Amino acid sequence: MQVISRTHVGLVRENNEDALLVREPSLFAVADGMGGYAAGEIASRSTIKAFEAATHSLRHEQKEQNIRKVMLEAFDKANTHVFKMAVSNESYSGMGTTMTALYLPGDGHGYCCHVGDSRLYLFRNDKLEQLTHDHTLVADLKEQGKITDEEAFVHPQRNILLQALGVEETVNADFFSLRLQEGDRLLLCSDGLSDMLRAAEISRIIGCADPEQAADKLLEQSLDNGGRDNVSLILIDLTTQGEESCNG
Repeated sequence: MQVISRTHVGLVRENNEDALLVREPSLFAVADGMGGYAAGEIASRSTIKAFEAATHSLRHEQKEQNIRKVMLEAFDKANTHVFKMAVSNESYSGMGTTMTALYLPGDGHGYCCHVGDSRLYLFRNDKLEQLTHDHTLVADLKEQGKITDEEAFVHPQRNILLQALGVEETVNADFFSLRLQEGDRLLLCSDGLSDMLRAAEISRIIGCADPEQAADKLLEQSLDNGGRDNVSLILIDLTTQGEESCNG
């Protein structure tokens, strides 16, 4: 397994409100903060720190129901931590963050916990699949068949979140498991990447043979396409070898 992470402030924002957790070989997360000046940065970093501290017992768990319990409780603890920070400090009022976390125990399974619009993608057999569901107004409209994928990509309200960590006293995180295969690639990213790259672009780039090159190209293309937000990604490669390159 090879893990590559990248984060960039982008071409518009003054500070980077994204935060990454890379605890190889098993625990990874991307958080995208929001709030007033510097508050989003504090929200995302505090959430990552609180989540990591609450997940050390994962290494002792093997059953999915126990892993699910630990991860959901860790999200709850992170949510409570950031919510209390926001209500106790006026300058942090309204701050919050997305977070998508992935646990890989090394037994051929993966476990994901998720709130917001950061994403987890699976690239398998030359096909890209978004595994997480965006907790956004536009995602709900798309699911209801009221708008198309292309309309969702350019929708003026595409960044309106319906749920985030730290905004309310409680949070209802998604949890799911997946079976992994040799050759899979997993991509966790903030919406600074997914808002800049359509699925076809991500699929073309992520299929490159060299994962370092693929990660660099994902970041580069996000910036070339506008870089309107912070861009963060974690690319996890389970491929032993490849033949294609990222050129072109």
